[in-house]
Amino acid sequence: MFILSNEYLQAQFDGQARLVSLCNAADGGHNVIEKPGGTSFLLNYRQGDCWENIITSGEQTFTVRQEGQSLLFLCETLIGCGGKVAVGLTLRVTLDGQYLRFEAEIDNRDDVTVVDFEYPCVGVIKNLAGGKPGLLWPFQAGSYYGNVGEYLSAMGPSREASANALRTGYPGGNGSMQWMALVERGQTLYLSAHDPEFYAAQMRVQGSLTDRGAITMVLGRMPFINPGETWSCAPCVLSLYTGSWRRGADEYRAWAKTWRKPVQPAQWVRNMIGYFLVINKQQYGQEMWSYDRLPGLYELAKEHGCDTLGLFGWYDSGHDNQYPDLKCSDSMGGAETLRKNIGKVQAQGGHVTLYQQGHLIDVTTQYYKEHGAQVESRDRFGIPYYETYKKSHRSAFLYYFSNKTFSNACPSSEAWQELMEEKIDFVTPFGSDGVLFDQIGGMPAYPCFNEGHPHLHGKPSLSFSQGRRRLLARIHRHCREKNPEFAFFTEHITDAYSDQVDCLHGLYLYPWETGGRERAALHEGAAVHIPYPELFRYCFPETIITVRNPRPYIDRRMANFALVYGLVYEMELRYQADCDDILADKWPVERSYAKALSALRRDCWDLIAPAGFADSEEIESVHPAVVAKSFRKGEHLAVALWNDSACPVAPSLEVAKGWQPVDIYTVEGEEAGTILAPQQVAIYVYGR
Repeated sequence: MFILSNEYLQAQFDGQARLVSLCNAADGGHNVIEKPGGTSFLLNYRQGDCWENIITSGEQTFTVRQEGQSLLFLCETLIGCGGKVAVGLTLRVTLDGQYLRFEAEIDNRDDVTVVDFEYPCVGVIKNLAGGKPGLLWPFQAGSYYGNVGEYLSAMGPSREASANALRTGYPGGNGSMQWMALVERGQTLYLSAHDPEFYAAQMRVQGSLTDRGAITMVLGRMPFINPGETWSCAPCVLSLYTGSWRRGADEYRAWAKTWRKPVQPAQWVRNMIGYFLVINKQQYGQEMWSYDRLPGLYELAKEHGCDTLGLFGWYDSGHDNQYPDLKCSDSMGGAETLRKNIGKVQAQGGHVTLYQQGHLIDVTTQYYKEHGAQVESRDRFGIPYYETYKKSHRSAFLYYFSNKTFSNACPSSEAWQELMEEKIDFVTPFGSDGVLFDQIGGMPAYPCFNEGHPHLHGKPSLSFSQGRRRLLARIHRHCREKNPEFAFFTEHITDAYSDQVDCLHGLYLYPWETGGRERAALHEGAAVHIPYPELFRYCFPETIITVRNPRPYIDRRMANFALVYGLVYEMELRYQADCDDILADKWPVERSYAKALSALRRDCWDLIAPAGFADSEEIESVHPAVVAKSFRKGEHLAVALWNDSACPVAPSLEVAKGWQPVDIYTVEGEEAGTILAPQQVAIYVYGR
């Protein structure tokens, strides 16, 4: 055995570089590794026509060297199922304070291409403190899986590589950050990657069908290491400690500050309360909201507590159709009518954004016929990465047989980046306050094999991440050249992309089922899955995000959810039934509450603006039914509380020393804040 030890951690490794023991030295030295994982690393290479040649640690003979608090595992020539391959591997593990740092170098001297590399593989773990750990998982804004080992074991048998596993792509592909954590009874096991180049990657938490409750945590990348190339894998860090997951998150966001330089959102976006999303014309041709109805739409938006119109499908071809060959619709009123009525909304104090597509290319367009082969991303077969999107409301034909096919653009393409700038020039004459370029904030990082594109280092796996970061910065810069307050929105939640936008149109961002947080808190053994948006919000509170609400109303729980997490309201009018419902005022109770809560937020905006979100720092909510989140603003601490239960609750809130109560704000009045009724919220304000 090979040992690394200090006052924080004790770690042991075997001769295959597998982690066989990991102890929190400050907590009595309990080993959380039930048994070593099957391998310390996984490497896959392409040889000729065969794209899957797997190498793991079990067949290797390492030379091991210890240098102070570092262990080096060296293998000059790797052995796989096909015999020896002239690929050298060096694994380095360093104990640095509270963290184990994992690094690797791969020296490819053979006529092969190293496609996949997974390292470290941490496990097998069943508990951190004798219980059943939950998983904090960076799926969009965040997810929590209670008793994750049982959750994974219960998935059932399969021969697929993803059997009994949670996996997510990064950047994008629903992976929003490069870290995850197991939490249990005050213990946290934190694992993160520090890759500033953002190779297409995957994160995986592997369960077991035969060893119920067993967990292995894996970080992997797709380096595409060519013959004659030596590649260094960016570091990964692992820590086991007593305390909140926020300590690990602090480490991650401190690293992110080395590359993440967020733009300052436009002032009107920083003050935005609600996003009222409208599809003017659907993909199948139905026109629902002509341009002269925009002022009336804004009146409806205000009645629902929203202050910004987001116009989708405002162009002649309708939503999700004919990208990027868009033009203003004559049948909905023409360019001058659109411009005039956007101005009327703005005269009422509102704002308007116009939708465009930054990722998809309709394969039936003239643009695709003339330029598609030049800009589209291609897979390893040379085929475009096609995506299909259909819109239907009540038609069975449309539902089953109307998939609309799109190729997707490689963001590294210079021609595509130039086109996106031209698309800003296209929309600004209509007078809107901003533009939403859909999907480019986090769609999967497709490895692009179109050799005509300038991919960083010539790597397919950097084509989207690096190209998209350049594209986003270029769009934002051009927006600001047009007008310092002209805003840039996009969709998805991803740290690698969100630093160059004013606002994110969120995805998969909605409350858990009623009482879900309380049940998860009270029943440790429950194999549950609930949204956990504090993961991203705590790491990057400056990022402005809308909830994702496809309904033509904002229900009470969605409104409360948005308040406590510092999110922007959103509601959507997508189909004719939505239009009919809102014009008939079908949801008056929800409308009235959303408007009242929006007014409360506006009154307290200086204290609870999204950028001040601090999760539960300096507070603790003793009652499991009450969701309480803190916001810091200078010498004030505001706490948003939400009773997400069916019974009245007297909030029991512990606040750090030095804070004194100043005021209580609720929709119902100050006295109502001392006892929270079911589905009631309050804002408690403290001062130094």
